[in-house]
Amino acid sequence: MKCSEAKKRILMRDSGELKPSAGAGLVSHLRSCAECRRFEEALRVSREAFQPLEEPSAAVLAEIKREARRLAPQRRPVLVSLWKPALAMAASLLVVLGIHLGRAGTGKGEGQGEGGLTATQLLDPQDQVVEVMYAALSDDDLAFDFLMSYDGADEGGREG
Repeated sequence: MKCSEAKKRILMRDSGELKPSAGAGLVSHLRSCAECRRFEEALRVSREAFQPLEEPSAAVLAEIKREARRLAPQRRPVLVSLWKPALAMAASLLVVLGIHLGRAGTGKGEGQGEGGLTATQLLDPQDQVVEVMYAALSDDDLAFDFLMSYDGADEGGREG
């Protein structure tokens, strides 16, 4: 094992993250490597030297939070005043559009049902296209179209 890997494992073992299976290789390396043993000892000494004697008081924590808020970057206020004209215009357009669509949908004409919907509007979108296409054709045109598309075969596949 390389010393760089051993030092990583020493740090992981110190923090409780090292798996027991990985610890065996570390112990073997530490037996043969004086540099890694010195690193492990320095880590132990520093941990003991810098152990807090007590938890910080509530006053100290409050002071830290106050100072952090003071030093935090200030949020820039949203300049709503610049957006007001655009928002007013958008709202006006929506009102006008709503009035226009409301007037267009209130008159019940022939074929319109509840809510001002026509029979065509109640169909699926693909069927609406077919309905609109055939609505413009006369009965003679429909009959001619049928005859032109009829291949003369009945259900049994025989000529009729």
